[in-house]
Amino acid sequence: MIHSDPSPSSAGTEPPAPKDVSYLELAEDEFLDRFRPVPNPLSDTAGFDFGEGGCLFEASGAELAFIRVQPPARVWTIVEGDDGLEITDGMHVVNRLGYLVTERCCPSNMTVSVPLDP
Repeated sequence: MIHSDPSPSSAGTEPPAPKDVSYLELAEDEFLDRFRPVPNPLSDTAGFDFGEGGCLFEASGAELAFIRVQPPARVWTIVEGDDGLEITDGMHVVNRLGYLVTERCCPSNMTVSVPLDP
């Protein structure tokens, strides 16, 4: 039972209501147009060049420090899954190849997946 005005004895005991989260699968070109990955300013040899310089950030050293100070909604992870490579919103560790930073934020009510061509 959810109370609209919790008494002190019940405050904090009920889990928050789940947020409505949408799932969106985008093609690579749609992702590039919508979120605009930025080139890695710390590496001249970064991978994942979408036409303006390599955008991949490594998960260590100065590049990881750079990622950690970015707004979380602008950080994306390139992961390797059963179906190949995929860009997914947020900072993930499992099966991670590296990170991307975008000019535009991923909406907080959205989970985005971008399957990459093999």
